[in-house]
Amino acid sequence: MSLYILIPLFACIASAVMATIVYIRNPGESANRNAALLLGSGAVWAACEVVYNTRTDPETALMFVKASAIGWAWSGPLSIRLFLDVTGLPAPRLRRIVPTLMVLPVVFVLVNWFTPWLVESVERTSWGWAYSLGPAFGIYYIFALACIGASLRIGYIAYRGTGERDHALWIAGGITASLVVASVTDGLFPIIGLDTPRCGSAAFSVFGFTIAWSFHRYGYSLLAPGTFADEVLETLTDGVAMTRLDGRIRTVNSEMAKLLGRPPDELIGVQIGLSIQGLATVGAEEVRHNECSMRRANGDQIPVAVSSTLLHDRRGTAIGIVWVARDLRELESLRGSLVISGRLAAVGELAAGIAHEINNPLAYVRANLGLLRQHWEALGSELLKLDDTTPLADVVAEGEEIIDESLQGVDRACAIVRDVKGLAHAGKGQREFADISGLLDGVLRVAAPQLRGIAKIEKRYGSLPLVSCAPQELQQVFLNLIINAKQALGGSGTIWIRTESRHANVSITIEDDGSGIPKSVVERIFDPFFTTKPVGEGTGLGLGIAREIVRRHHGEISVQSTPNVGTTFRVQIPIHTDTIEDS
Repeated sequence: MSLYILIPLFACIASAVMATIVYIRNPGESANRNAALLLGSGAVWAACEVVYNTRTDPETALMFVKASAIGWAWSGPLSIRLFLDVTGLPAPRLRRIVPTLMVLPVVFVLVNWFTPWLVESVERTSWGWAYSLGPAFGIYYIFALACIGASLRIGYIAYRGTGERDHALWIAGGITASLVVASVTDGLFPIIGLDTPRCGSAAFSVFGFTIAWSFHRYGYSLLAPGTFADEVLETLTDGVAMTRLDGRIRTVNSEMAKLLGRPPDELIGVQIGLSIQGLATVGAEEVRHNECSMRRANGDQIPVAVSSTLLHDRRGTAIGIVWVARDLRELESLRGSLVISGRLAAVGELAAGIAHEINNPLAYVRANLGLLRQHWEALGSELLKLDDTTPLADVVAEGEEIIDESLQGVDRACAIVRDVKGLAHAGKGQREFADISGLLDGVLRVAAPQLRGIAKIEKRYGSLPLVSCAPQELQQVFLNLIINAKQALGGSGTIWIRTESRHANVSITIEDDGSGIPKSVVERIFDPFFTTKPVGEGTGLGLGIAREIVRRHHGEISVQSTPNVGTTFRVQIPIHTDTIEDS
């Protein structure tokens, strides 16, 4: 047995190992699968060559020579598919004929197996078995050269003038060397009758080593791009895409595919600029952050924040652009809610100012009415001394009633103004001792216009001690809970307000018999900006602020709700607190 057999044996092992490495690098990547298939074909070719060079009878040797066509027949079409995958070049005409090109090798394999048109016979030599080629081999030879030439042309068009040109030249050199060796030793020499060792299968191992060398030199290979950290990218909540320098998408994660509204495989080769509107161009060594809009496949426009930066290989050459897109739809909603919250705060300050201004004229109206009542009593007394008839007595009594009703009305207006002023004023959270029942009554007076005709109020106050608290803040909590209860009632219903003292705490319960809260959202009602109300009717801030206020008082707020039965909020506040937190 000749030592020549070590050449195809080494080629078989090397090609098989490289095919496995390339495939497991990312089985889901089409380029990796095609590169692995091309290397695997070389391994099959080399394996057949090892077998037929160990046979002693020409019939068995010829059978394995013909079987080796399974390895070399598809090398041309597979190289085209591989280069189309790794370059992302549209080439629509070529892509349409690739399926046909993949069928032609089947014809060559069958012709080779059943006829002598490609391989006629074998002849024993000093180094192994040499084969004689048939008349149709020239057709296959031209077909293979045309396919591989088209592959190199694709690579030239895709990478000329780019940062990956140097990388592509090394790959092209490796493929060209493999092509020259295979075509000369396994094609040209047999055609002209030279019986030299065949090195075509070994040339495939050169192709494999070209891929391995590019991994070492550049950190990746054009012919087997690898995962690009797919596992990490799939865990991100932002959309990530890698494009070539011309903006054509090379790979995307699932979040980017969701943003664009298309499956990931349909995005390969698409210009990312066609989907992202108002995007600034990335310059050398530059990172951009743009708030722009993204057009989805269905035509919808969604707000996004896009960051983009150049990607370099190990040698510092720019090889692509990484894009990171963040969905701003929720943020836009939060911004709108914050604007509404700011307006509400401004309205609160305005209400406090108006209440202060109204309080002054009410004060002197109250004083004048008090003085008027004194004068009326004195005047009435003198009049009755002169004439104590019934008509005059009725007039005096009616005048006293009118003045008393006016005083009551002014006192009520003063109480409402005082309550509004105290509730609307932001305050500084100063701690003082306050009567919880009085705070609740003040809130009910402020909310009376909204409750009238809708909610029946049932108050069951227990005997409570004064509580160390920030009164305005607790009033804000109570007002929010009462208004929420009123809104849950719909057209009409009852709100129960109960208080009691438990050990070192006071408990305030606000219960309604309204629509209730679904179980699916009851755990989220305290989250900031979460609301079940229609757009424009709620900010989602009320209960979140209420919980924060109660927390600052070292208290607790809880909720129990049953749909179509009602909801109960319970607030527990310590009677004595040394401090009230500022944050």
